[in-house]
Amino acid sequence: MWSRARAGGLTMLLAATLSGGCQGQDQGGLSEGGLEAMIDSLLPSIAATSGLELRSPVRFALQSRDEARRFIEAQLEEELGPEELDGMERAYKAFGALPDTLDLRSLLLALYTEQVVGYYDPETDRLYVLEGADRATAGPVVAHELVHALQDQHTDLDSLVARERGNDRQMAAQAAAEGQATLVMMALQATETTGREIGPGSLPDIGTMLRPALEAENARFPVFQSAPPLIRETLLFPYLEGAGFVQMLFRSRRGGAPPVPFGELLPQSTEQVLRPAARFLGGPDAPSELELGSAGDGWTVVYTNTLGQLETSIVLEQHLRGEHTADGWDGDRYALLVGPDGGEALVWYSVWDDAAAADRFADGWRRGLSARTGRVGRVERREVEGRPVVRVVEADTGIDLDALPVPDLVSIQEIQRR
Repeated sequence: MWSRARAGGLTMLLAATLSGGCQGQDQGGLSEGGLEAMIDSLLPSIAATSGLELRSPVRFALQSRDEARRFIEAQLEEELGPEELDGMERAYKAFGALPDTLDLRSLLLALYTEQVVGYYDPETDRLYVLEGADRATAGPVVAHELVHALQDQHTDLDSLVARERGNDRQMAAQAAAEGQATLVMMALQATETTGREIGPGSLPDIGTMLRPALEAENARFPVFQSAPPLIRETLLFPYLEGAGFVQMLFRSRRGGAPPVPFGELLPQSTEQVLRPAARFLGGPDAPSELELGSAGDGWTVVYTNTLGQLETSIVLEQHLRGEHTADGWDGDRYALLVGPDGGEALVWYSVWDDAAAADRFADGWRRGLSARTGRVGRVERREVEGRPVVRVVEADTGIDLDALPVPDLVSIQEIQRR
C-alpha cells in the first residue's frame, strides 16, 4: 500500500528514535535562519555520503501544522483519489487484511499527519519544516528530506512511483528512495554521536538495530500503534527494509563511489528488497507481470492491482498466526469483481518459482481461508505457460462460485525495466 503522502510522519518516528536520548542538544524552536544554517551545514556531508551531487540550491520554507495537514490531504487525494482508495479498501477487506468497519482514508490521513515535522515536495522542489520544530528532532528529519531533495535533482521521483507501475513496484521504488535517505541520515547521526566518520556500509544491520527501537517509541504514536498489521508493516517497510537493501548495495561495492539505488540499481519488486543477496545482487530475479481478462454475465472488474511478496507475507501471517509461506513468489495480480446485484468476489492469480513453493502457498491459503467467517472460496493449483500458478477465488457467503465468471490469466511476462 503505497503513498508519497506518508513521508513526513514516518520520518518523524525515525527521528524520535534517533534523537530520544540526546538531552544535551539544543531543543529550542527552529527559526528560518536556523533552518538555513542547518541545511548549509548538512548538505556537503549528505552529498558525499549519498553519492548525489548538489546540482542546484535546495529551496526551503517554514510551514504551519495546518498547512502541512492540507498538503498531506491534497497528496492523498491526488495519489489515491476516491475511486482508487475505495477499490483498494474493498480489496484489502476482501483479503481479510483490514477490519470491515475501518475507514481507510481517515486512518491514512491520521497516520501521515501524526507528529509530522517536515517533508520534501517534488512538485514545488522545496523542503518544508514545521514552525517551532525543536532542533534535536528536526535535525534527522531535515537530513532525511535533504536526501530526497538531492534524489529529485538526479531522477524523477514521481515517475518511479507512478500508479501504472503497480503496487508492488511502487513499494520497491519507494524502498529505494526512503532506504537511501534513512541510511544516510543514520550514518550522519552515528558520525556526529561517535565523533568519527562512519559510512553507511559500516553501520550495524538496519532492521536489527532500528525495529526494536521503533517499537519502543510506539507509545508516542498511538495512531500508528493501533493500526492493522498491513498498514504498520507497509509503512515501515520502505524505511527499514529499504535501508537494509541500500546498505547491502554499499557493502557489495567495497569502495568506490557510493551506490545510488536508481537506474540499474532500482529494485523491481519487494522480493528483491527483502532478499537482495539472493534476488538482486547475484543477478536480478525479475518478477513476472500478470495480465487478467475481463469478467462477464453482468460482473465487472472494479479494481485490480498486485500484492507482491511483502503484502502476501503480511496477509498470510495475519491469517496463519506468524507462519511464512510466501517464499518463492514471482508475481501476482488480483481483481475485485462486483455482480449485478452488488455482490463482491475476489479473484487472485499468483505465479511461483517452482511447484513446491506454489503448493506450500496454496496449502497455507486454504488453511487461512477455512478459518475466516462469512466467506466462501476455493484455492486451485494450475500450470499456465509452463509456470506453477495458484488461483484463489473468494466471495461473500451466498454467492455461487460455480456460476461466477472468473477472469482468465491471459499472460505471464517478465517485467522489463522502465
